[in-house]
Amino acid sequence: MRKHRRGWSTWLAILPAMFWLAHARAGEAPADVYTGTLGRQAIVLQLTPGDDAATAGRYFYVRHHRDIALSGAPASNGHLQLREGWDADANGPRITLDRQADGGWRGQWQDDKGTTLPVALHPATVAPPSADTPPWLKQLHASDRYDYLRLAGLKPQAGKRETFMGHALQWWRVPDAGIAFFEILDGYPPAELARINQVLMDRMWRETGSYYDCMFNHFNEGDYEQTVTPRLLTANLVSVSVFTNYYCGGAHPDFGDAAINLDAHTARPLTLEDLLWLGKGEPLHYATDADGNPAPGSASFEAWSDYREQHLAPWLARQWRQLYPQETTATGGEDDCGYDDPGVWQFVSWHMTPKGLFIGPSYARAARVCEANDDWSVLPWETVRRHPGRLRPGLP
Repeated sequence: MRKHRRGWSTWLAILPAMFWLAHARAGEAPADVYTGTLGRQAIVLQLTPGDDAATAGRYFYVRHHRDIALSGAPASNGHLQLREGWDADANGPRITLDRQADGGWRGQWQDDKGTTLPVALHPATVAPPSADTPPWLKQLHASDRYDYLRLAGLKPQAGKRETFMGHALQWWRVPDAGIAFFEILDGYPPAELARINQVLMDRMWRETGSYYDCMFNHFNEGDYEQTVTPRLLTANLVSVSVFTNYYCGGAHPDFGDAAINLDAHTARPLTLEDLLWLGKGEPLHYATDADGNPAPGSASFEAWSDYREQHLAPWLARQWRQLYPQETTATGGEDDCGYDDPGVWQFVSWHMTPKGLFIGPSYARAARVCEANDDWSVLPWETVRRHPGRLRPGLP
């Protein structure tokens, strides 16, 4: 039985799990952030006023960084009662707090065994980020002090050094989260190298934030395992695979590759149409902002989707039948993925390799195993050069 899909690509499918919490919080009432102590342990706590019946919050121990959910009734006469957990009626430890003249809170934490610890909180004062702070952390400093305080307190650890395509790479690992990325140490002009590495380190911090959001969304029992692989480093192009297996709640675990593909000279992200163009006239450019809306100067989603459906998808299906007949020949059995179906090549994942463009299909959940296709679907650079996009001079 063939399995078909009409929908988003693998890399688009992964984004909601990575960023939905940050987006959801953006629409809520402004959160109050406090720093202080619970017993002898330093904590950071956030309270978000809800509706008339609830107050939500969370806190983390500075030593451990992971969120503990809080829920309770709205403050009454300067008094607040919270429970650890997503439900105010939960049986977890409770925190009782009284508002102080300085805008902070004092009270106590008590578990179900009767153990009590003092709590002292003050409105968070956050020092300005330093000049070398990654851009995403600077954005968090302005928009989300809670997450900024968590991530700014993490110190990446230096890992191995290796050589890839003649470039020395230095790996960095964020403790606890286990997120690992690399910097490129040589092989590009200094200004270009700085811009490329800024993108790589910025992505490392974004993925670290996504890890903690995933844990919080699934009671600190989520899974977020990631493999970062350099794929291509040339004078003109940079490509890095960022493959994530994750389970952040919901019905099923998921996975996907959200690759970094850059113009090496500017460190600007590339779209597939920048490299491969099958339409008429100037290559269409479709890009989104942080909220998933078309970025300034971008084509509309409708125009991009129509191009992918009418030009890219059927053309790719034909190419695969010529290049990889064994993989695309229909067998009619249960394991037949239908790789010759244009519908699975409309919304694709992709990255660059020395041999060409790896382009991955997308399927409905029941057939997602077909996306693990052993990396056979590589479009040779010779073919790409016959259909160049905006970066015609920069193609390998």
